[in-house]
Amino acid sequence: MTHDNSDQRAKWGSQMEYYLCTIGYAVGFGSLWRFPYLVYANGGGAFLFPYLVCFFIMGVPIFYLESALGQMFQEGIAKCFEKIRKAFRGIGVAPVIMCYFIATFYNLFLAYGFIFLWDSFSYPLPWKVENPINGKLWDEKYFYNEVLEITDNMLNIGGFNSKVIIGSIVSFIFVYICIIKGIKTSGKVAYVTALAPYVLLFILLLRGLFLDGAIEGIGYLFTVDWSKVWTTEIWFKAASQVLFQLSVGFGTLIAFSSYKHQSEPILHSAIVLPTANVLTGFLCAFTVFTYMGHMAWVGGVEIHELPLAGPDLVFTAYPAALTLIPFSNFWSVLFFIMIFFLGIDSEFALLETVASHFEDEKLTFFGKKLPMEIVRLILTVALFVSGFILYTRAGFYYFPFYDTYSIDVPVTVNTAIECYVITWVYGWDKLGAMIQEHTGEIVPPYIVIMTKYACIPMLLFLAAGAILNQFVQLFSLPWWFAIIGFLLTALPLLQLWYNYSKYKDEPTVKDDAEKPLIELSDYHE
Repeated sequence: MTHDNSDQRAKWGSQMEYYLCTIGYAVGFGSLWRFPYLVYANGGGAFLFPYLVCFFIMGVPIFYLESALGQMFQEGIAKCFEKIRKAFRGIGVAPVIMCYFIATFYNLFLAYGFIFLWDSFSYPLPWKVENPINGKLWDEKYFYNEVLEITDNMLNIGGFNSKVIIGSIVSFIFVYICIIKGIKTSGKVAYVTALAPYVLLFILLLRGLFLDGAIEGIGYLFTVDWSKVWTTEIWFKAASQVLFQLSVGFGTLIAFSSYKHQSEPILHSAIVLPTANVLTGFLCAFTVFTYMGHMAWVGGVEIHELPLAGPDLVFTAYPAALTLIPFSNFWSVLFFIMIFFLGIDSEFALLETVASHFEDEKLTFFGKKLPMEIVRLILTVALFVSGFILYTRAGFYYFPFYDTYSIDVPVTVNTAIECYVITWVYGWDKLGAMIQEHTGEIVPPYIVIMTKYACIPMLLFLAAGAILNQFVQLFSLPWWFAIIGFLLTALPLLQLWYNYSKYKDEPTVKDDAEKPLIELSDYHE
């Protein structure tokens, strides 16, 4: 990372740092539990058809779009959209709010992972089932009763869970150390935190392949049910998974790309990084289902009888599978260290996005600019305090509520608006001209066509589905909970309207991008 003066934007120490931080950010718990489960539950290999279609139609083009925007404008998220027009500033503020929300509850899983890691040094493993009944080799009671100390419903708060609080504090300390100097520290830390999960996953996979039932487990994962391909539900889930697995729409890709030099290639990373992300999902799926196949074989049960959805896969099924092999404590320690590395990369990327936004605003205290370390310390403490309800014994109930209402609708709506503003209002002719001037690359026609004509309707389709899902869930919630959910959804979107109303009469910020070097027709030459 280099600095010429205090106002010059930081730069990655090397292209590898950018690659590792971006992969580490995108590859998180969603790759470990959501992708394998979606493949398994939605027609096996049949799910891969809509998934790959959505990957090429929406995933890669938006990834390229956001990477190009940050790299060419060399600004944080909000500042990028201010350069297009100040009234569009809100398009960059909305992802900052969403990243704050995600970072608040994402840290919860790091806390759970720390508790499991600590208990992995106990012998025998405390979640091991000594006398299985009817082939049931897993124990939900350890996770729900011992770790979560969960109450009977979300209205029964039950007081604070001291273990979760301690785990959260420890994880936030690690995260703060990673981001204390911005990408100067996070870029170096990524050499360990981004690469270690792959090493550990390969080790776990190789061990798992030698277990009885492993091959059957992988085969079961990819059993094809072609009848599901033609349902609307599978396309909705495939498109959602692509959006969240590549982590587009949250502003972090724009922020990370703004730390690159303008002359660096864009197309290469926009192909390599999403592809690496998808392949990681497959690696996770293979690894998970080798152990699920073995657990089903040992217990004499069908794989679909195992707890395979969401956090239960990571904190119930997988730990149970590890108890069935020799040296289970060693494998358990290895697994939860991997969980830590998977989570911390995503967490510090989220905090980096939020922190960089406030630093771009050049916040002052009594007329003096706040140092980076102080801004990030305040943010870390604020995130910890914001998650107080999650540290209670009812906290686990609030995770899906928080996740659904604060993310699903805002990210799809805001990303659709982002694509429209960049491709139709600002135009590929201007952005493409900057890309050609600084990198020598011509934007592929495929990227132009997809972002202008395919991504926007697909994102609106996702938004409609998310709105319908929220509406249905409202009937199962107390009225005051429904209001909180509405506010979580509305907050990122209301400031779009606020910023547009406030700045709509201000002129566009003038810069070199206002002078097109090439026309859109040149992309076809």
